[in-house]
Amino acid sequence: MKKTAKILLTDINADRDRENSILKYQSVLASAFDNYATIKLSLNLFTMYEMSEDISLDRRDEIEGYIDTVDAAIRSVFIDKDSADSEAHNTCLNEILTVRDSITNKMKILTAYTDALEIYEYIINRREPEVLGTVDETIDVSALAHSMYEFVFSENDKMLVNTRIQEFIAQLPVRMTKSRFMDIISNSLAIYRGGEKKSVDEFVQMIREAMLMDIPDGFENEYPRLYEIYKAFKETDYKTLDKAGYDNLSDMLTEGTEIIQSAVTDYLMLTEIINDVLIVLYTDGLADKSFITKAGSVNASEMTKFELSSLILTELVKSDDIYEASKQFDEYFVELEGAQEAAYEELLSIEANLDDLYGTYYEMYDNIEIKSAFDKLTKADLLTSSSLFMDIDGNSGSGSDAVADGASDDLVSVVSDEADEIYILETKQSLEEDIEELFKGLSKLEKRSVMAKVLSLMPVFFNTQQEILEYFEYALNSCSDKAELTAVRDIASDLMMG
Repeated sequence: MKKTAKILLTDINADRDRENSILKYQSVLASAFDNYATIKLSLNLFTMYEMSEDISLDRRDEIEGYIDTVDAAIRSVFIDKDSADSEAHNTCLNEILTVRDSITNKMKILTAYTDALEIYEYIINRREPEVLGTVDETIDVSALAHSMYEFVFSENDKMLVNTRIQEFIAQLPVRMTKSRFMDIISNSLAIYRGGEKKSVDEFVQMIREAMLMDIPDGFENEYPRLYEIYKAFKETDYKTLDKAGYDNLSDMLTEGTEIIQSAVTDYLMLTEIINDVLIVLYTDGLADKSFITKAGSVNASEMTKFELSSLILTELVKSDDIYEASKQFDEYFVELEGAQEAAYEELLSIEANLDDLYGTYYEMYDNIEIKSAFDKLTKADLLTSSSLFMDIDGNSGSGSDAVADGASDDLVSVVSDEADEIYILETKQSLEEDIEELFKGLSKLEKRSVMAKVLSLMPVFFNTQQEILEYFEYALNSCSDKAELTAVRDIASDLMMG
């Protein structure tokens, strides 16, 4: 496929039968996507079935419903393909997309609960020494700051250094003014000046979500027990917290974390499967199967990796007993060893030109076939992104730069809608007003926890190593609460010990 794609790209650039060459290139790329997704799907589907057997009763019907939709889509492509019509295909596609949207919304709710539990865990951790009578009155603040500083720079890996700084910032006492807090956010926003407005908006949205400023729909009723736990934390008077109250909150924190982790594990596996099913559906009918199949294949050793994977999927979906069906798979999986990695490498080499071709030729031709293929391929490209929940409807290009993580390195290189000085200022002012309103309803302890959480998400806001040491010393020295210092000392020690 790589050789054919290279020849076609040469023909496209040289304007040799360009329109037809684009269609052929799209077909080759679709084959690469189909091959990769099918192989990956075959390696994960059995695990998903097995996982479904351990689903908690309160979510079993929901998950089994999702799996039935996945099964129907796989059947439509690998079993009923000869009799399937476009309407049936579109029905499967729409049902899979509906399931994906449903899971994405649930993940937003679970993420909000994760943020909430982190905020309140920060608070109860700082109350723990006083409640349990373990306050240390003799902490050497300067020595602790230097230990943290030395740990941060004990490695030369810049990414690891930044991670350690952010971990400590997330746990240090917060005694800064609201004005200083907003200055740090403002300086972080300034990094995006000249980049795309979309990147600024995503960075701000990350902050808003971390602060629980935008509670997702379904927060109160989708997970009733989690909402009860959240309300208990929200309504607690932490200044008067006693041992019984602390133990109760600790138990609820553990329970809430387990509920979230269990659900997230299931949804991540399902979404990975769903994304691959979607790629197969988008490329079905577009891919040139001659690149990934071989006529007359009978034995596993004679089949292509795609054919082996298709056989696994067919047998699993058709079987009433997955364990019985899987007995014959050992031979197949031996043949598929390393196949996913090889398929992905081949896909990357062909896909690398998709953005350029899309940007150059999508509007150039009125050919509906070309436009439709580009639409499907760009969605398939987004679905191979490292972000499982990438929006595949709101983006027109590939997924490599579609989401910013808050660091300057993530700014897209081609700026289509520039965030100028005015846009940055207006965004900062709007965010500041919303934070002001949010803080009116928070206790002092909640404000400090929220600020610490947001600060840990900022791109590192220090100019020199000395500034980092000074911040550590300032944060520790500004805290007169010995219980909090004890908690910070213990947490920092845990971080440094790994």
